[in-house]
Amino acid sequence: MNTMKWLVKREYWENKGGIFWAPAIVAAAFSVLLTIAIVLSAAGITKGGGMHINGANVHNLSGVMTEQDKIEAAAGIAFSYLPITGLLLAVMVFVVFFYSLSSLYDDRRDKSVLFWKSMPISDTETVLSKMFTILVLTPIVPLVLGVAVTIFITLVMAAAALFLGVNLFGHVFSTSEFYLLPLEVMACLPIFIVWAFPSVAWFMMVSAWARRFPILWAVGIPVILGILLSISEGMTGVGIPHEWYWENIVGRLFGGFVPGTWLAFFESSSNMNIDPMNNPGLEILKASWSILAHAKVWIAVALGAAMTFAAIRLRRYRDEG
Repeated sequence: MNTMKWLVKREYWENKGGIFWAPAIVAAAFSVLLTIAIVLSAAGITKGGGMHINGANVHNLSGVMTEQDKIEAAAGIAFSYLPITGLLLAVMVFVVFFYSLSSLYDDRRDKSVLFWKSMPISDTETVLSKMFTILVLTPIVPLVLGVAVTIFITLVMAAAALFLGVNLFGHVFSTSEFYLLPLEVMACLPIFIVWAFPSVAWFMMVSAWARRFPILWAVGIPVILGILLSISEGMTGVGIPHEWYWENIVGRLFGGFVPGTWLAFFESSSNMNIDPMNNPGLEILKASWSILAHAKVWIAVALGAAMTFAAIRLRRYRDEG
């Protein structure tokens, strides 16, 4: 029997509300609201005075829209995958944060850890199955939902444009970015796994250790230490590297849960050109994978591996039963 497979299934079913239903509900609500907004704008009763695609007012261009205008409008529609998926990933950030924090603590709190320890399942398999679910399964759901919502909204926008006398269906579905952008964003998933791994490992280690209120320990320890470093420099005048600590420890620790924050930590992202007409997905993909050339990324991964090992050992011996 594939133990890891069943452990991951168990994690999914026990946390289905956060992993699937939270982003699914947000996706459904966003689709409904955006559809209403598109219909109202197509009817010309919105504040903007009509339907806009990629900055162009379709009402004004319906009779004079050139082929280039249609190509740019189609590119703008295809580009909508990024903001739509970004919204769903924002939901995922909260899910990953609290899931990591409660992953090993809840088993001890409700004493279910005693049942699982009676099964022929090692602590290593249990911890790794939880980490796999957090780092791999949880972000896949919003990425896939983002594709579904984008296709739906694309059809609605193209239908509204057609109602106004502009046929964009052929241009949208022949735009390479419409197909490539989701694949390029999904290709950043390994980078998110590497980037989030140390943060998830820290929270899981605290979750395995804390007897009460793990969030206070997981958040409070790095923040209070940073405050003490800042106060110490102010009182002593000694050049304590508190700014480095806030950026590279606290910022990196909590920013690890947010996809794309790696672009702000490295100079490789400074030359990106996020333009619907300039292959934005490829720009993001290249900048994202380039961070693997930095040693501090792998130092953080090594620390994450050490904290994962500590979480496994703590789960083995931190038995409150």
